[in-house]
Amino acid sequence: MPFDLSIVYITLNAEKYLSRTLKASSRLTDDIVVVDSGSDDATHEIVQQYGARLIEQQWLGYPAQKQLAIDHAVHDHVLFLDADEILSREAIDEIAALLQGEAVADAYSLPRRNWFQGKWIRHSGWWPDRVTRLVNRTTGSMKNVAVHECWESASEIIPLSAPIEHYSYQSYSELVQKADNYSTLAAQQLFEQGRECGGSAPFWHGLSAFLRTYLFRQGFRDGAEGSAIAATVALSSMMKYAKLLELKRDSGQ
Repeated sequence: MPFDLSIVYITLNAEKYLSRTLKASSRLTDDIVVVDSGSDDATHEIVQQYGARLIEQQWLGYPAQKQLAIDHAVHDHVLFLDADEILSREAIDEIAALLQGEAVADAYSLPRRNWFQGKWIRHSGWWPDRVTRLVNRTTGSMKNVAVHECWESASEIIPLSAPIEHYSYQSYSELVQKADNYSTLAAQQLFEQGRECGGSAPFWHGLSAFLRTYLFRQGFRDGAEGSAIAATVALSSMMKYAKLLELKRDSGQ
């Protein structure tokens, strides 16, 4: 049975996992909103197949795009997901049980079970990777930052135990590409914040990121995938500060 819950997505060429995630989400609600920023694959057809509402919107940035999707929801309780995130059967059951209760909180977090190369990554800082996704939209909004956009609210966040299945990276090349894209956004954010850094900052931040991921977060226990993740995290951190130095130089600072 559908609950008083809306589930919203933002998409761009998201056909790979879209059917699976919409099928899972449709077990909880009949109000699914998909805000698409110009897909040229089968995304639109899949959205229509599952009876979701499609809103076409030129890219506004992650926080604004997600906020737009939340604003178009019918219900005040909203679950926002990425197209490569799929509610596990356990998560569906847990969310259904709490929605059947009398008192529903204003914000809930769920762990994400991140998959890479067909393997659940249990270390490297990738588990439990808890994210706040089920919210009462009247009590907060998306934090307007370039990276690590998140729900911002004064409400207490209640942890749920069942996971979202997350299939973010399809290949080693995509892992590196997304790290490069992230470093660009993060550098711009640091620049706008007026962050200072010296010429050796890229090296030291990259080294610190590698040690933190591979040793302290036990990435070595994730095998070859853990080594690649640690190296990519280090590369992203190094490039973030290298690009920050570049922005400062280009602006005459």
